[in-house]
Amino acid sequence: MAARRWSALSVVAVGVLALTGCAFGGGGSDSGIPHDAASGGQTLAELRESFESIPGITVSDIAGGDKPNVKGNTGYAIGLEVEPGFAIADGAALVDFVVSSVWSVREGYMPNARIDIRVRTSSSGGFDVGAAAAQAGWVRDSSSSPKPYSTAAIDLMEDKDQGASNRERLGSWPGDVPEVPTGVTVQE
Repeated sequence: MAARRWSALSVVAVGVLALTGCAFGGGGSDSGIPHDAASGGQTLAELRESFESIPGITVSDIAGGDKPNVKGNTGYAIGLEVEPGFAIADGAALVDFVVSSVWSVREGYMPNARIDIRVRTSSSGGFDVGAAAAQAGWVRDSSSSPKPYSTAAIDLMEDKDQGASNRERLGSWPGDVPEVPTGVTVQE
């Protein structure tokens, strides 16, 4: 009797663990997502340095490269501040640089869901990173609405048209480290 009870409890426990993604490589496992590349690309510290080498740009936050979530998704969130006295002159070049730079990070897990870009500026003209991402071809058309704080989500999911297109454009991971663009910012 005790053996049957133990067996029934074991089956229930395994079933619950499997449903919640905590057993047998379920959700949250790396699901075959590449991580910690042995060569190529750059480190997170190098990524931060490259962003901050653009005049008037400060990195407020870099998050990502972590183990996949329960759905098997990984990604990055990049927060940039435009320093007082500066404005974005070439938003498309900035978005291209951020996306390509994040794709070139060899530490942690390859982003497979999206790259979020947040930009805060004190410029009187504001900035719309979503419109810049559309201009650069990373997102579908976006109406321009410059404001002090804006966001863009760059889709990397292969089962979505834009995500598949973006992944094809980026190539293999980790990608080559892009050159820091010039003329992205201007002094006001």
